[in-house]
Amino acid sequence: MQKDSSLADDRGRKEPIVSRSISYLPLMLLVTPLTSIWWSAITDYNGSLQLSATRFLADPTESLSWYSLPSQDIGVAFAKWIFFEAILYTVLPGRVCAGQPTPSGHNLPYTLNGLSFFICSVISFLLSAALGWSELSFIAKNWRDVILAANVFVWLLTGLAFVKGRIAPSYKYDTVGNDSYISDIWRGIELHPRFGAAWDLKIFHNGRWTMTALVMIDISFAALQWEIYGYITHTMICVMLLRNLLTVNFFVNEEWYLRSMDVCDEPFGFYFAWGSGVFFPTIYTLQTQYLAMNPVELPLIHTISISSLGAIGFMVYYIATEQKNAVGDTKGIHDIGDEKAQFIRASYRTTDGVERESILLCSGLWKHIRHPNYLGLLVLTYAMCGLCGTGALLPWTEAAFATAFLAYRCIMDERNCVRKYGKDWEVYCRRVRWRLVPGLY
Repeated sequence: MQKDSSLADDRGRKEPIVSRSISYLPLMLLVTPLTSIWWSAITDYNGSLQLSATRFLADPTESLSWYSLPSQDIGVAFAKWIFFEAILYTVLPGRVCAGQPTPSGHNLPYTLNGLSFFICSVISFLLSAALGWSELSFIAKNWRDVILAANVFVWLLTGLAFVKGRIAPSYKYDTVGNDSYISDIWRGIELHPRFGAAWDLKIFHNGRWTMTALVMIDISFAALQWEIYGYITHTMICVMLLRNLLTVNFFVNEEWYLRSMDVCDEPFGFYFAWGSGVFFPTIYTLQTQYLAMNPVELPLIHTISISSLGAIGFMVYYIATEQKNAVGDTKGIHDIGDEKAQFIRASYRTTDGVERESILLCSGLWKHIRHPNYLGLLVLTYAMCGLCGTGALLPWTEAAFATAFLAYRCIMDERNCVRKYGKDWEVYCRRVRWRLVPGLY
């Protein structure tokens, strides 16, 4: 009787799992044409998301046109650029450091060449325009085909990751067991897909070319604004400065990224690949895309105030991340300001049976909320959106998405911590009550 009951339980669990797997398929098919809503809003409807979405729903033929391939010239140019970026990632020297222990206890090596990668990429982009090989506005003028090329690349990358995860995973005990091929494609199989000992597919995709692309896209749309109107607005310059502040910091302190949820906990599947390679560069540059076509010039005092708020948000993010990593690196010896760091030692066990320890910080910015780094990013994001004014909803898309995503990320991160640290995490949550906004969430 007990065996029958167990089988019944399995059947009860399988139905929602299968349903969830099937639901991934339309998601994968829909996200590609969905990208057209934002671009159509900019080019055809003066930034109106409502009108663009209405047309998208009313004209399926137009929506399906986004399943076409990019023009041959743009497809070839995109492929050459990705190949060039892969060469830079491979050959540029850098300090080698170990990331966080994987679930099976591996300490993977990473080559920290992000800053030189970023500098070489941007200089190459500017140099090609200076030599007349291309235009600074090339990306902006061919943005639809660039998005299509990125979609094609992401699908190819997802296929590669799926086959590799099935046939030759880099670390077979650091894979995620899914319930179907569809789930394997959507969610991914490997946490750390690699070619050789150190060529990390996840780092190259999300921590190299996509981060660099943000700056290049901004430059291109600023150049387009200059070509159309003969000037570049102060708001465009401030948006670019704030985004460059965050991007340059990412590469200067790229070791911080190795400890992020993206690197440690996210498998490499379509969700990760498309989010990083298409959604991220498309949605997170909407401010410069919008300003290129709809130049907004706020009163100087407003521009300075909003930009200052963005700088404050960046400082909150930077200080919070620096405090957390400094205390973690020194095993709690590092002081926070003039006070001794307060923290909880949380133990956990990897699948190789080794007992390990993490530091849960309760000092500095971390004594008020559990994710002050996320709060800083949100303030910075809202400042960049605010520089576009309130004439259209479209440039605020990033703020809306970032709010929902980081709130969700807080929950997912904490679920992982509950499983990993158990009672130690419960003690920490009683000590630091709020997740993201003191007194609110």
